[in-house]
Amino acid sequence: MMQKPYAGEDLNHSGEKMTQDSGKKSSGGADHGALELLVEQATQSEDPHVRRYALFVLGRTGDPRLKELFLSALRDTDKACRAQAAAALIGLGDTIVPDLVSLLSDADWRVRYRAAEALGEIGNRASAGALVRALSDKKDHVRYMAAKGLGRTGNSGAVPALVGCLEDENPYVRKAAVLSLGKLGNSHIRDVVRKHLDREGTDFVREAIRNVLSGE
Repeated sequence: MMQKPYAGEDLNHSGEKMTQDSGKKSSGGADHGALELLVEQATQSEDPHVRRYALFVLGRTGDPRLKELFLSALRDTDKACRAQAAAALIGLGDTIVPDLVSLLSDADWRVRYRAAEALGEIGNRASAGALVRALSDKKDHVRYMAAKGLGRTGNSGAVPALVGCLEDENPYVRKAAVLSLGKLGNSHIRDVVRKHLDREGTDFVREAIRNVLSGE
C-alpha cells in the first residue's frame, strides 16, 4: 500500500545564490541573460535545490517557449524538482493540456502521476476523458491523482468511473473519488456515496464520506 502521495513542498532556497534580476518577474519577461542562466541551472546544476529554484523562477515567467524544458524536468531524479516542473506546466494553462494527456501513457509512473496532477489543477473539462482512463492505471499513485483531478474538471461525465473507484484497493484513491463525487454529484450520487459508507472499512475514507454528505 502506498503512503499518502506527495502533495508538494515549500521552496527552501538553502543559500542558493542567484542574480537579483533572475528572481524578478516583469511584464516584459525575464532578462535574456538571466533567462539563459536559469535554463542552464535548471538543466545542468548537480544541486537539486538550485534546479528546483531555477524551475520556480522560470515558471513564474509563464513563457510558453519553456514548455519543453518543463516537460523534460518531469523526469528529474529529484522529487521536489518534478513537483516544481508540474507547477510550471500548470502555469501554462490549457495550451499544455495535449502534452499532459500524452504523458498519461508514459512508461514512468512518476511522469504519469505529475501529468495527472497538472491536468487536475488546470481543470480543463476536455481532459476528463484522459483522466478517466488513468483511473485504470496499474500504479495507485496515478489513480489517486486522476480521481482527485476529475473533481476539478467539472465534467459530470466522469461520475460513473468515479463511482467505480469506490471499490479501489487503495483507501487514498477511494477518498479522492469520494471528494470528487461530492464536487460533481447530485442527490442521486449522494445516495450512492451514502450506501458505500456501510461497506467502507477505512476510517479516514468514512470521514470523507460523512463530510460530503453533510455538505462540508
